[in-house]
Amino acid sequence: MTSGHWSKTGLTLLLLVVCLIAVNVIAFFLPVRLDVTEDRLYTIAKGTRSVLEGLQDPVRIKFYFSRSSAELTPNLKTYAQRVQELLGEIEVVSGGKVTLEVFDPKPDSDEEDWAQKYGISPITLPSGTPVYFGAVVMVLDQEVALPFFDPRRERFLEYDLTLAIHKASLTQAEKVGILSALNLQGGPPLMQGQPPSEKWAFLTELEKIVNVEILDVGVEEIAEDISVLLVIHPKGFADRTRYALDQYVLHGGRIILLLDSNSRADAMSPMNRMGRPPILQSRLPGLLDAWSIGYEPEEVVGDFQYATQVNTQAGVLRFPIWLSLTSAALVQDHPLTTQLESLLFVEGGSVTKAEGSSAEVTPLLTTTKDSGTLNATFLRSMQPQQLIRDLKPDEQEHILMALFTDTFKTAFPEGRPPKEPTEGEDTAPDTPMKREHLAEAKQRNSILVITDTDFLSDSFSVQKLSFLGKTIVQPTNDNLNLMLNAVEYLSGSEALMSIRSRGQFSRPFTRLLAMQRDAQIKYQAEEQLLLAKLEEVQKRLSSLQQRIGKSGRKEVILPPEVQEEIRKFRDEERQTRRKLREVRKILRQDIESLGHTLFVLNLVAIPFLVGVFGIISYQRRIPGRRRA
Repeated sequence: MTSGHWSKTGLTLLLLVVCLIAVNVIAFFLPVRLDVTEDRLYTIAKGTRSVLEGLQDPVRIKFYFSRSSAELTPNLKTYAQRVQELLGEIEVVSGGKVTLEVFDPKPDSDEEDWAQKYGISPITLPSGTPVYFGAVVMVLDQEVALPFFDPRRERFLEYDLTLAIHKASLTQAEKVGILSALNLQGGPPLMQGQPPSEKWAFLTELEKIVNVEILDVGVEEIAEDISVLLVIHPKGFADRTRYALDQYVLHGGRIILLLDSNSRADAMSPMNRMGRPPILQSRLPGLLDAWSIGYEPEEVVGDFQYATQVNTQAGVLRFPIWLSLTSAALVQDHPLTTQLESLLFVEGGSVTKAEGSSAEVTPLLTTTKDSGTLNATFLRSMQPQQLIRDLKPDEQEHILMALFTDTFKTAFPEGRPPKEPTEGEDTAPDTPMKREHLAEAKQRNSILVITDTDFLSDSFSVQKLSFLGKTIVQPTNDNLNLMLNAVEYLSGSEALMSIRSRGQFSRPFTRLLAMQRDAQIKYQAEEQLLLAKLEEVQKRLSSLQQRIGKSGRKEVILPPEVQEEIRKFRDEERQTRRKLREVRKILRQDIESLGHTLFVLNLVAIPFLVGVFGIISYQRRIPGRRRA
C-alpha cells in the first residue's frame, strides 16, 4: 500500500473520531431524549404531562435516600437510581414548575431530622442500620409525603409521584359524599330492648383521610365540591334524587356505585325485620342504562373455585356464593387493585357492558369459569346444600367490579322531573338548580361499579377485639383497602386516571434463569442423596452415644471397639460433607460460568460482528480500487 493510501485512511479515522465527539457534545446540549426501552420506561405519560401543565404554583420535591450507607443492597441502589431519574425527568418536563432537591440523610444529621419531620419513615436493614428512601412534595403550605418507595410498587411509580403532586396542588381538602339506603353511621335503637347500631369501620377509616359528608336519601342536587360520591345500595330513590346523580356525573362528578343482589346488611336492619320480607336488591332505574351498565338485580353469582368454608347445621361447607377472592381474581396492572391479596364478597351480583353501548369497560375483579348464577329469591327458602346443588357453572367469567368510561348522556332528556307531592303537605315552590341542565357530558368520565355492599360491613371486613377496656379493630382481609384505594383513585383528575402501570425496570435474563434451574435440577438428586446419607450417619452416631450414656459407663477412656466405631462414623460424616460441598461448588461454578458466558456474548458479540462486517466490506472495496 502507498503512503497516500495510509494518509487517506488516517484522515478518515480522524474524521470519524471528530464526528463521534461532535455527536455526543451536540446530543448532550440538545433538549431531545430518545427512549428505546421496550416498555417506554423513561417516557413521561400524557396524564403526567397534563397534571404538570395544570400546575398554578411552583412545586418542590425533596428526595431523601441514604446513598452513603455501606450496607445498601444492589437492588435498592438500582431502584433508587430509577426513582431519581424519573423525578429528574418530571423536573425537565414541567418546564420549571417542579424543582427537585436530593438529600442523603446521614445518622444524627439535620437532613435526617427533616426527613422524620416530613413523615419519611426509615426501613431497618438486617444489620440494624436505618435507611431513608422517600420523598415529600411541597406546594406553598401543602405537604404530601411518600414515606417509602416500595420496590413492589415499581410499576406504579409514575402514578404515585403524579398523585402526590396532584394532592399537594389542591387548594382545598377533598370531600367525599355518601348516599346510601343503609345506616352506616349507627345510632340509638329504634325500639326498646334492641342494641344500638354501630358505626361501620370503613366509614371511620375513610374519615381519617378525607372529609366525609353523608347526604340525605332525598337529596335533589349534589354539591360541586364533592369530588367523589359513594352510592351504596341504592333503592327507592326518588326521581329527583336520580336526576341529581345524573347531572352530577354529566358535570364531571365521579361515582363509586355499590350494587347488591342480596344485601345482608339491609336484611339485618331493624326496620326490615318487621312485617313482610323486604326487597334486598339494589335498583337504580334509568341511570344504569344511561351509564351503559348491564345489571340483573335478581342474580347472585357463585364460584366453586373461590367458595368460602362456612359453618352450618350440617357441618362445614364450601359455600360458593360467599366468594373468598385471591389476587388471581384481580387485575394486577391497575393502581386500584395492585397488592390486594384477599377479598370476601357475600351474595353479590355481576355487571356487563350494556348491549350496543360505546362505553369502555375495564374489568378489575372477575370470577373463574367455574362460576354461575342463582336467583336471589331462592336464598331465603333453600338450605345451603340445595343452593350448592342448584348452582351450575356456565363457563363464563363474571365481572364483579369494573370501571365504565364514556361521554355519558342524560337519562332525563326532558330535564328535571317535577317535584313529587308529599301527602298532607302543601306543595312548596321549586328551588332552582345551581347548575344548568346537561343533555350530554362535555368530557369523558368514569364510574366504578362494585357488585356487593356486604363486603364493607364489619361482619365481613374486620374483627373487633376488646383490650384493656378499648375496642381494637383488625382487618380480616383487604376489603377496606379496596374501598380506600377506590376513593383515592377516583378522586384524581381524568389525566391522573389515564396513567397506567409502566413496565418493570428490572429485566432479568430469562434464558439464564432457565439454564440455572436446569443446572440445579441436574445436581439436586445427588445433593439429596448426600443429605439423606449425612442424616443417617448422624442418627447412627447419636444412637451410639445414647447407648453409651444408658450403659452407665463412667470411664474417661472408652473401649477400643467403641472408639473405632465412633471414628468410622466421624470419617463417614466428614467425607459426606466434603462431597456435599463439592456438589454445591460445582453447581455454583456452573451457574457463574453460564452468567459469564452470556455476559461476554452480550459484550463482545455485536462489536465482533460489526468488525467482521467492516473487514469484509473493506476487502471487497480494495480490488475495485486496484482495478481503477
